[in-house]
Amino acid sequence: MLYGSRRKNRGLLPLLLCWCLWYPQGAGASAPAVKGYADYLSYSKRVAQIAASSWATHRSLAKTRDGRDVFLLTVGKGNTAGRPALLIVGNVHEPHLAGSELAVKLADELVTRAEKKDKAVTDLLNRYTIYIIPRPNPDGSEAFFKQPHFERAGNSRPTDDDRDGNLGEDPFNDLNGDGAITMMRIEDPAGEYIKHPNDPRVLIKADPKKNERGKYRLLTEGIDDDHDGQFNEDNSVGVSFNHNFTFKYPYFKQGAGPHQVSEPETRAVADFAFDRPNIVAVFTFSLQDNLFHPWKPNGNSDRSRIKTHIHSKDAPYQDSIAKLYRETHSGKDAPNASGGDGSFSEWAYFHYGRWSFATQGWWMPKVSDGNVKRAKQEAERKEGDDSIKPVASVVLRERRGIDDITKLRWLELRKIKGTPIDGFVNWTRVKHPDFPGKKVEVGGFKPYLFLNPPIAELDPLVGKQIEFLSKLSDQRPKLSIREVEDESLGEGVHRLTVTVSNEGRLPTMTEMGRITRDLQGVQLELTLPKGAKLITGHPRSQLNPLAGNGGSTQKVWLLRAPKGGSIQLRTWSPLVG
Repeated sequence: MLYGSRRKNRGLLPLLLCWCLWYPQGAGASAPAVKGYADYLSYSKRVAQIAASSWATHRSLAKTRDGRDVFLLTVGKGNTAGRPALLIVGNVHEPHLAGSELAVKLADELVTRAEKKDKAVTDLLNRYTIYIIPRPNPDGSEAFFKQPHFERAGNSRPTDDDRDGNLGEDPFNDLNGDGAITMMRIEDPAGEYIKHPNDPRVLIKADPKKNERGKYRLLTEGIDDDHDGQFNEDNSVGVSFNHNFTFKYPYFKQGAGPHQVSEPETRAVADFAFDRPNIVAVFTFSLQDNLFHPWKPNGNSDRSRIKTHIHSKDAPYQDSIAKLYRETHSGKDAPNASGGDGSFSEWAYFHYGRWSFATQGWWMPKVSDGNVKRAKQEAERKEGDDSIKPVASVVLRERRGIDDITKLRWLELRKIKGTPIDGFVNWTRVKHPDFPGKKVEVGGFKPYLFLNPPIAELDPLVGKQIEFLSKLSDQRPKLSIREVEDESLGEGVHRLTVTVSNEGRLPTMTEMGRITRDLQGVQLELTLPKGAKLITGHPRSQLNPLAGNGGSTQKVWLLRAPKGGSIQLRTWSPLVG
């Protein structure tokens, strides 16, 4: 099993106390970044309500540093540990509360449909046990509900993010008191940034090749609390669940922790996974999306001792499942997958050896200027409002800052359609002690809003996840004893030849699972009648992995058996059933 070890700055206290008089902080105030999402207390009650069904149970895998439970929901009836299983994990990236909500809603919908005897769901639960860990790091997720909001991707462990021997001595500061940490732009001839030619709210880097000269510095909102010339570099953001695993562990990086699997929540999830040999695949709500952006194999990695790319034998199967998910989800323009050093979903494949599928679930759609123009014209026709004038499309020849421009378009489109989101803080001038005599403005996009939509917009996605899981279960490996040949050699000696076949789409284990040697392979057991005796071979054998779509292997025994006896054969695997 792969599991990878401080001084107080008293001199700044008068300055910090004084600063609190200048700018309201609002630290720790209770207010969700997006309405409708469940804080820990509400989330705990929802988990318990789901587990009240005869189709589900729940328990705590661990207590976090702040005493919160890492809940596990088990959906299924009867011998759940004796069936192949799928493990579903929610927001491994703590600010991505949509992943947690989707996981809870998915569990609730499975139980509700099972109670109504929905055939697709009951068939799924007869084939597979579903393990769900909706919120693997509840401490980090709770930052979503406290002001000032910033996208904290870590738990509550005190960390020295700038590695100067002090803990959290230079955090963010809410300079304009709006409860959100945004950005600061400072007028400075030595700055790197200029205003976007199509929208002055957006800053882009000046390009000297285009004879552009910077006019602004761009920093996160705050002051230089420790007077080291850097801003907000030591916020003590804790350890991120999604950077604390063993594959490509990011040593000494922010959020990685003191060592691999150092936190109660990461250790608990890893221990649970290793203790469940029946887990076939892991499905994660994550920014490391490999369903819209499948992993690519690399021949050199196949031959290397340390594998860093999906194995070429596994890649076609992953591509097939990814295609199945894209067709089911029907989403378009999924954002590029983010880096995955120390991530859970990559660990699940490369070190845990299971199929690992990751999806963001929801993302902000791409919006063109034409979309906005058509929406305005449609609003004008419906309302008969002459104040809404058609606007000509703007051709964006400037690709710098396109992501920010797209966000502004999306916010504008929602406002036109009557579903507004207050997602941008207009640039407002503030006094700043670190920049006397300079124009300093605070503004920009609010945190969390582009990862987490209004809660109701997640509901249509739940059924699609269940439909995908049902289709995924149809791809499962299926063992059969295809042929049995009994050849009499005389004197009561027989040669018994058995062919075991996999009639399913997926192989009986991943190639990476074979390499890690942690997975239990297909077993073939021979039970002899009374008086029979093996001459060669063993009554129970482990077979090599069987490829999908008819992959097979043979096993041969020599045995001596009396006439009239019957032989029983059984083949199984925790991953197959």
